Order: sequence, then C-alpha cells, then structure tokens
Amino acid sequence: MNRTQEIKDAHPWLSYDEVVKVLIYHHQGSSWIQNLKRDKLERSKEAFTKLLKSKSQAVEPFVNYVLNDYYNGVDKYGNQIEESSREESFEHRWNKARAILLKSK
Repeated sequence: MNRTQEIKDAHPWLSYDEVVKVLIYHHQGSSWIQNLKRDKLERSKEAFTKLLKSKSQAVEPFVNYVLNDYYNGVDKYGNQIEESSREESFEHRWNKARAILLKSK
C-alpha cells in the first residue's frame, strides 16, 4: 500500500488531493529545510506517514493550515503572490504546520 492510500484509509474524510498536498508539504520541508537526501528522506516520509496516521484530533487543524495558509499564495484578487512578498517565510509556515501536528494528540 502506498503512503497516499495509508493516510486516506486512516482519515477517510480527506480527499486524495488533500492527502497529496500534505505529502508534498512534508517532502518540501524535508528536502529544502532539513536538507535530507535519499535514504534519510525516505525514512522521514515513512515516519511522517506513521505520525499522520496515528493522530486523530490534530489532523484536521493541520490539514486546514496546510491547505489555507501554507499553500495560499494568492492575494484577494486571485493573483499569485511571489514567495519573497509573502508575510511569513516558507520555512516559518512549514514549521508552524509541523508544530500544529506535533502539539496535539
């Protein structure tokens, strides 16, 4: 079974699109912030999948933050906002999402 399906099975209220976006969130931070390479990156993805599957109450606020704040790169008119123009840095948004997930049960 792949990671997407494992997470979807653990949290059936999530759409596949939402699960994929959550996995991309983790991959981006693991690659760009934590600078993980190949083997360590795969182990990190496995650990993240297990963590996400084990959480119950934290998943909904985490997913909401990832979808609405982490990825939200458009202004009120729907125009794409450059990363350098955003109020919070990519790293800050990534760490904030992670804190939401790790803080709750």
